[in-house]
Amino acid sequence: MAVPVPANAPDESTWQTLAAAAEEACTHAHSPYSHFAVGAALLTRDGKVFLGCNVENVSYGLTICAERNALFSAVTGSDQRPELSAIYITSIPRLAAPPCGACRQVLAEFGNPLVSFLGQEGRQTVPLSELLPIPFVP
Repeated sequence: MAVPVPANAPDESTWQTLAAAAEEACTHAHSPYSHFAVGAALLTRDGKVFLGCNVENVSYGLTICAERNALFSAVTGSDQRPELSAIYITSIPRLAAPPCGACRQVLAEFGNPLVSFLGQEGRQTVPLSELLPIPFVP
């Protein structure tokens, strides 16, 4: 079942701004083990943009994904609980990189943002609820 696109969906100019910001964030990734850098730009409903990149650790389980890094920055940088509007994800090399299950679950706690990522068929933009149809939420 397709979820309708939110009325406050970012316009093309905003998506371009998020794409450029995610590209910049990607250049800061620490990925010496996978050599797969990921950058994310997260837009809150109040128009703020927060960036994140993946930070790997030699014990892979302690690695943090770009999406959660951006969300945690939004929580830290907001006066109140952030409400998510959209997130743009990019990677180097350019391979399919949808958010992992942990990122989907953490993002779901803060809304149903549009998620733009490189998929098997090219760039996809879908509501988070299509990627995680039955989230565990409070």
